[in-house]
Amino acid sequence: MNKFQEISELIKNLKTARDFLKDKYDSSEFHKTKEKFPQSAVPPTPNDGEIYKLLTAIQQLDKYIKELQDAQYKLLKQEE
Repeated sequence: MNKFQEISELIKNLKTARDFLKDKYDSSEFHKTKEKFPQSAVPPTPNDGEIYKLLTAIQQLDKYIKELQDAQYKLLKQEE
């Protein structure tokens, strides 16, 4: 498997993980409350620690996906 395909597979796996975590976040009470009142601050609850961990994980996955996509772009440019 060439480098481009390896990176593509990594991106696919990271996107699958991100989508799973996003589904967990979207089904949370925190998210539902935030959707009802998008301009207001949602008061924290004891379970919000887990929600913030989910959001942080989603952001980290997005960061790694972007880095891998940039690496793919560089590989494409080198092949030209």
